[in-house]
Amino acid sequence: MNHGRALDARFRVHRSEGLLTPLRICLQAMRCLPELDALCIVESAVALGHVPLARLKDSVGGRRDGALRRIVELIDPHSQSVLETVARYHLRSAGLSTQSQVYIRGVGRLDLYVDGILGIEVDGRQHHSDHREFEEDRRRWNVLTMQGVPVLRVTHALLTREPDQFLALVRAAIASRRPGH
Repeated sequence: MNHGRALDARFRVHRSEGLLTPLRICLQAMRCLPELDALCIVESAVALGHVPLARLKDSVGGRRDGALRRIVELIDPHSQSVLETVARYHLRSAGLSTQSQVYIRGVGRLDLYVDGILGIEVDGRQHHSDHREFEEDRRRWNVLTMQGVPVLRVTHALLTREPDQFLALVRAAIASRRPGH
């Protein structure tokens, strides 16, 4: 349908036969978008329960679906935010081992745990909506420090605009925790 406006060159028009379902939208996103962008969309759909991970895996079995299978393999259904997905993507792309939503006694869940050494907490700008949340965050940080778990707190700007700086920061923190430092 023509709404009287030309689309910006960044957009592609896709014609689709039949009902557009969340699964079909995710498959199209994986075919058309850069890997990280597609991962953010698809992982969010899985984490929110809009698309079952098993169904997504079944849908990328074709011999020309290698790139789609790679994206599906990167999905962590336990991810709590898009920023967490972005951080984990950069860390894994750099060859670092990550665990998501790691439970730490007395603290609760840590967004990411890297190489079994370093905690990462991903904070959006609106992270602390009230004084209670701010205080709880500081309590958690203090308990982690007392337990010897260093934590980097990273922001949207660092992850999206300066991923190389983010990785340099993570590598330096890990190196400082290795024996001999």
